[in-house]
Amino acid sequence: MRRLIPLILAFLMLGAVFAIPPVQQPSPQQQTQTKEQTVYITKTGKKYHTATCRYLSKSKIPISLKDAKAKGFTPCSVCKPPQ
Repeated sequence: MRRLIPLILAFLMLGAVFAIPPVQQPSPQQQTQTKEQTVYITKTGKKYHTATCRYLSKSKIPISLKDAKAKGFTPCSVCKPPQ
């Protein structure tokens, strides 16, 4: 009987651990929807870019994705920024 009690307690504790649902982290897509994204434009171009795009060597002006779209900028086909 004394051996049975610790065994039962161990099974109950294991059951409690697995019964707790894991905390789910929001996916990157969900995170980007909740906060404003920054993209970059140039002085003369009509495209918006990611921070590491090779076309940003001469000028790099930060702007929100929402504002870039509103001003008629389109995504760069090289760096493929968020749309």
